Amino acid sequence: MKRLFLILASLLLPLVILFLAQIRLGILTAFFIWDVLHPGEAHVAARLGWMPVPVVKEVAIPRRGESLRADLYRVPNKTSQAGILLTHGMIEAGKNDPRLIHFARSLARSGFVVLVPELSGMKSLRVLLSDVEDIVIAFRYLGSLENGVDERKMGLLGFSYGAGPTLLAAAHPDIRQRVKFVASFGGYYDPVNVIRFITTGYYEYGGERGFGKPEPYGRWIFYMNQLDSVKSERDRQRLKALFSGEGRMETKQQLALRAGLSPSGRALYELLTNKDPNRVEDLVKRTDGSFQTYLKSLSLAPIVPLVPAYFIIGHGKGDPLIPYTESLRLADAVPKRRQVHVAVLDLFTHVDPAEAKFRAEEWVTVYLPSLLRFYSLIYDLLRQG
Repeated sequence: MKRLFLILASLLLPLVILFLAQIRLGILTAFFIWDVLHPGEAHVAARLGWMPVPVVKEVAIPRRGESLRADLYRVPNKTSQAGILLTHGMIEAGKNDPRLIHFARSLARSGFVVLVPELSGMKSLRVLLSDVEDIVIAFRYLGSLENGVDERKMGLLGFSYGAGPTLLAAAHPDIRQRVKFVASFGGYYDPVNVIRFITTGYYEYGGERGFGKPEPYGRWIFYMNQLDSVKSERDRQRLKALFSGEGRMETKQQLALRAGLSPSGRALYELLTNKDPNRVEDLVKRTDGSFQTYLKSLSLAPIVPLVPAYFIIGHGKGDPLIPYTESLRLADAVPKRRQVHVAVLDLFTHVDPAEAKFRAEEWVTVYLPSLLRFYSLIYDLLRQG
């Protein structure tokens, strides 16, 4: 009898250990979600002493004869942790954005070594390919840390427009095989689709289609971001004046500025002020070659099949900056279905929790299903650690 008990115990023990690990991860996920959805409150798990407090250190990463500044978040006296490089979106605060700091601390409490580099392009509200190089450099630095990062558990996470350079970096030959997971929240797939949404409000993919009102500030930022690809200084100045004065400028002023544009400058102006979703592709073809090259350089279509990592993709259904259909496109571009986890969430607008109040009948039909999808997505992310 005793021998039988020992045999059964030896068989059941691994299952019990595995089950306990899943319970722990499930509780950790719940604390993490509470933290994300209540950013103004003290971290519940930290208050209870259940999760450790991370230490934050600013580091200087050598690159191109100068230094790339970054913040490193980690729990002291722990070795062989998963590593994650977190990139910010188009925000002037860069790595010092309070929401980003809060999220990085939560990831560190959850068992990750977190590196957040300062990306000069994104911080200046532009999408630059130099940011891709900086992400690659920072990722290599993260993997070189002594007594810190498990090489088998390293990944990247990007928000909003920052998810584009993050995925482009994940496909870079220098790190491609070292990136085990890559996460995108509120990201894009094809910049032409974003132009269609920003200018006309329309979005579609497969059976999903609709109209949303883009956010005016985000629309203006998007306009300003395109001007870097305009070769003519005269066109740049005139387009900037037209977009900056949109809605306030007199008709005569507008006509005078438009009349002074070159043919390619006029084509770009028409594209970015167009209201017909069916004209977008044709208008893109009429723009300057440098602008078309810029758009192609940001497209994720050619690079997604090159990334062997596991994809974790989330998007707010009411996103006023990038339509959620872009994340559906991104997910479908991943070669193997088991290689991707995608969730469209009613809980979020862009990358922030939705402020809208749910009606009583929507708690069962909308809120709870969305919360479960979010829980599953975060569980999957934390499982990478």
